[in-house]
Amino acid sequence: MQALEDTIEVLGQPVFVRRLGAAAEPSAYIARWQHGAAVVDVAPSRTIRLTMSLVDGRNAEDDKGAALADRIRGGSVSIFSPAEGATVEVNGAADVVQLFVDQTYAEAALDAPFTSPPMYGLRDDPIRAAMMRVLVTSIRNGPDDALMVEEELQALALSIERLARSERAGTLRTMFHGGLSPAAFRRVRAMIEAALDHGNSPTLADMARAVDLSITHFVRAFRQQTGTTPHKYIVSRRMDRAVSLLRLKANSVGDVADGVGFSTPAQFVAAFRAAMGVTPGAVRDALS
Repeated sequence: MQALEDTIEVLGQPVFVRRLGAAAEPSAYIARWQHGAAVVDVAPSRTIRLTMSLVDGRNAEDDKGAALADRIRGGSVSIFSPAEGATVEVNGAADVVQLFVDQTYAEAALDAPFTSPPMYGLRDDPIRAAMMRVLVTSIRNGPDDALMVEEELQALALSIERLARSERAGTLRTMFHGGLSPAAFRRVRAMIEAALDHGNSPTLADMARAVDLSITHFVRAFRQQTGTTPHKYIVSRRMDRAVSLLRLKANSVGDVADGVGFSTPAQFVAAFRAAMGVTPGAVRDALS
C-alpha cells in the first residue's frame, strides 16, 4: 500500500505493523509510530488514513499553518480524506497508531462511495471504539479475529460516513456557534485538566461560576461548544489520559486506574470498556 510506504519513508520503521485481510490483497494495515519532529505529506490516494494520537499533541499544524493543538489530544482520532492531500507539521514528540484502509474495500463495505471530508481530533465514541477493537484484534490474532476485524472495519466506515453526513448537514459546524466564548472555554478546559491532574472532576456549579453563567445556561453553552455534555466530555478526557498511560509498559492496569482517579481497578476496567469497546489490559498488551 503506497500510503503506508510513503509514511515509512518519512517517519521510519514503525514500532509494529499488521496486515489486515487477505495476504494477497490486504484491505487495511495498522501501524504504530513513535517519532520526533516531522513534516508528513498526505497525498491524494485510494487510501483512507485514520490517526489516533496516544499522547496530547500541542504542536501540530496543517498545511495552512493553522494550529491543530486544541483539537488533537491523546485518544482522539483524525481522518484524512483520500480525495484531498494535506501536509501536517509536527514540531515535537508524537506517539500515534495509524490505520490505512483501502478505499475500494471501504466502499464495498458501505455499498456506496466514501465521501468523508478530513476531520481532526475526533472523540466520536463509535469511531474510537472501533479503531481500538481493530488494534487489539489485529495484535491478538485469534482463529476468528480476521472476521472480527472485517466487521470492525465495516463499522468504522459506517461511523465515519454517519459523521460526514452530519458535517454536510451543518450540525457539526453549528456546534461551535452560540456556545462559550474562546476565553471562557479555555478557562473551563483548564479547570477540567487541573482537576483531572488530581484524579477529580469539577462540579457544574464550579464551572458555571468560572464563566459567570447559571448552571442551566452553562450546560447549554458547553454542549453547543463541544457537542456533548460536561460529564461525557470529562469521562472522555479521563479515558484519553488512560490511553496515554496504558502505552507505557511499566504501568499496570491498577496503576492507570489510580492515575486517572478510579477508586478500584474493576471500576476503571468497566468504565474503559464501556467507552472504548475493549478492556484496558487488551490495549496495554497491544501497545507494549
